[in-house]
Amino acid sequence: MGPVLAADLPVKAPPAAATSWSGFYAGVSIGARWGDNDWRTSDVAPGLGVGIFVPTAGTGGAMDSVAARFGGYLGYNAQISTSWVAGVEANFGWADASKSANPAPGMTGLYFGAPITMLPTASVKETWDGNLRGRLGYLVTPATLVYGTGGVAWQRLELNATCTVVPGISFCTGASYNETHASTRIGWTIGGGVEQMIAGHWLVRADYSYAAFSTFTQTFFTANGMAFDDRFTAHVKARTHTATVGLAYKF
Repeated sequence: MGPVLAADLPVKAPPAAATSWSGFYAGVSIGARWGDNDWRTSDVAPGLGVGIFVPTAGTGGAMDSVAARFGGYLGYNAQISTSWVAGVEANFGWADASKSANPAPGMTGLYFGAPITMLPTASVKETWDGNLRGRLGYLVTPATLVYGTGGVAWQRLELNATCTVVPGISFCTGASYNETHASTRIGWTIGGGVEQMIAGHWLVRADYSYAAFSTFTQTFFTANGMAFDDRFTAHVKARTHTATVGLAYKF
């Protein structure tokens, strides 16, 4: 009777394999990027002496923008315990974000005590961006990761200024100008998000990051090569807020 009874007992299934987050992954993302830019103007007609130009509406202003962002990312995770995941990730994207101001911030004022018209216009444009971030996350469930990130960031920034000569009344007297200057700014980024593993290989996420970059200083309208021409200097401090959703495959 012993062998018969043993054969009738149900067989216990083996325990399911634990989900592992370790490995390489690559994905695509879509979302939005907000540009938080401050434009400050200085050195208007410096060759004529301090005080010749007196700004009447402040020396600067905000040049903020927003645009859809499309990007991709790749990285590596290492599950260092049942609850913690560490990793590194490279992220890159494109957004055509721009903002214009007429006149340029800080250019409204008095020149030799008299108001001037036909002032320069300005614009700030942000295109591609990228970052390299470290990640540290906590597994609230075996398949749900809440993480924080931080690292180095890059942002492509373009500054433009235009001015048209109108005899007797315009700011620009020597020539008409349309100048664009571009620079890749380097800064830092910090952020976080939540990621869900699906079927062991697919990772769905929602991610937010804040980045701040070094000030872009550029002098415009120096074509005449003289200290008393139409030049002025722009100082643009750039910051960004980026929110995306993404889908990645873990290899």
